[in-house]
Formats: sequence, structure tokens, C-alpha cells
Amino acid sequence: MQEEINWKEVAGQLRHPQGQPGIETGKRMEQTNANMIQRTIDLLAISDNEKVLEIGFGNGSHVSYLLAKAFSVHYTGIDISETMLQEALAANTAAVSQRKAFFILSNGNTIPFADNTFNKIFTVNTIYFWKSLQEYTTEICRVLKPGGRCCIAFASKDSIEKLPFVQYGFRLLDAGTAENLLKDAGMIMEQTVEEEEIVKSNAGETLTRRFIIVSATKHFGHSDAQLLY
Repeated sequence: MQEEINWKEVAGQLRHPQGQPGIETGKRMEQTNANMIQRTIDLLAISDNEKVLEIGFGNGSHVSYLLAKAFSVHYTGIDISETMLQEALAANTAAVSQRKAFFILSNGNTIPFADNTFNKIFTVNTIYFWKSLQEYTTEICRVLKPGGRCCIAFASKDSIEKLPFVQYGFRLLDAGTAENLLKDAGMIMEQTVEEEEIVKSNAGETLTRRFIIVSATKHFGHSDAQLLY
């Protein structure tokens, strides 16, 4: 008899991967989210010498793709999971030793960097778990340089709301909600991209998932425009 799946535990590992089950969850996320992550990185339009922040790096298997986008890119990733931190460090030993990539533990509520630090910021499939949507979006805007771009990617509410684990701690959103968050944080909307893909979910079923990437820029202030470079 097949053991019944504990969907609350599945949701907990997706939110905060821990131990060997967390490592396995990271591998599944790597496969399921690969296209969404690459599309989000593409939309960042990374240029030479830019500083890029990722919120929620998982096992970090995609970082080499990001670093290849331009010359002398400086990548920093923050995540709440010690398990994912160790996995990402192991997957990116060369980039870490060359000081091209840094992986840091975060509390998930604040971003531990000074104002106007990063040229580009992105996150994929973490927004469901933010304790306060508006406070964390404001944090993103704070550490983004004037003129810098932010991309937030997530699965649309209507394409995942029937999955058995999302009832446990997931906050599902639509495009309009995410756009308003960025506007309210003081950013200027650039574009919203919606695409469909066929993926194997963490419930083990094949489904058509629609994902959304909202992109915005931080406006230049009269006194801080020079901080972009």
C-alpha cells in the first residue's frame, strides 16, 4: 500500500527546505522552475559589472547561467535555508572562490544590505511566503539602486490553486496584486510577462502552469541619480 503523502510537510519543505528531504525538494524545484528562472534572468537584461541580488536561490544550480550573461557580474543570493545555502555553495565552488558569487542566510523579513546597493534584483516563487508583502517589497526597493530593475516571478493563482499543498501557508497572487505592490513601494512598472509551460508539480502530476513575471524600475531621485554606477 502506497504511503499517503503529507502535503503539509511538502509545503513546509517548499517554504523552508531542511535536511535530506530539503535537498530532494531543492532538486525537484531545480527541474520544475528552470524555465521560469531563466526567463526571469533574461528579463533582467544584466549588463557588465552589475551587482545582482537574488532572493531565494534554492540549490543555486542556475547561477552559472546568470554569471554568463555579462562581463564581471557580481551575484549575491540570500535564502532562509541553511540546507540550500550548503547546496548552493557546493554547486558554485569556482564562482565563490573567485568572489563572483556570494550566498548568505537571511531572516526572510529584511534584506541585510545598505540602501542603493544592487543594479538588479530578482526572485522566483518566493512571494507566496513573505510575511508582509508590502514591507518586503519596500525592502527590495530600498536596496535597489535608482534606475535599477526588479523582477518578481510566480505561478498564477488560477493555475496552482487546486494543488494539494498550497492550502498550507501559500499566499497566491495575480498579476495586478504584484504590480500594485511594486507601485506602492515607489517603483515604476515596466512590463508584465505571462507565459505557459508544462511542468511536473511537487504533487507528482503533469500540469500546465501559467507563470507571471512583473518587472519594475526604481525611479531616479534628484539627489541620488549618480548612484546607479
